[in-house]
Order: sequence, then C-alpha cells, then structure tokens
Amino acid sequence: MLKGKTSTGFEYELSDGALSDWEVLEELVNIDEGHYSAAVKLLTLLLGAEQGKLLKEHCRDRRSGRIPRDKVLAELGEILRGVGSEDEKEKNG
Repeated sequence: MLKGKTSTGFEYELSDGALSDWEVLEELVNIDEGHYSAAVKLLTLLLGAEQGKLLKEHCRDRRSGRIPRDKVLAELGEILRGVGSEDEKEKNG
C-alpha cells in the first residue's frame, strides 16, 4: 500500500502494484497521444471508485460547483510522480 498527500492536501492510498499495472500504462499512453478522456479511466484504475469520488470533491470549485479538469489532472500528476508519498519522504528525509 502506497500512501501520500498531494500539495493541496488530498490524502490517497494506492494498492500494491497500481503504478505498475499495464492498464494504467495504456491509459497514460492514450493521454500522451491526446486522448484526454482516458484520464477518467485512469482515475478509477489508480484510486478506485470511492477515492476517485473523494478526489473529485476535493477539486470541486465551491462557487460554480464544477470540477475543473486541470485541477484533477494536476492531482493525478502528483500522485503518479509520488509527490507527498511515504516513499518520497524516505528518499528526501
């Protein structure tokens, strides 16, 4: 289990093997090729349905009620890079 917290304060837990999952890689390739809708599936693959909902609520704009895609993508990017993870803290500690 990999635990961490993004720079905006979202706390997450990834199951063992989530970052090395082939389907995660496929979705990252799709995103890299400009198919940004793949980020929707990537969110669920990495975090699962429940944490995915929590991340969307964390990113929701309180005034408009909308979820800015840039915020969600930035959070996913931090999670994928391991920003705020226990592993990162050990390496930099």
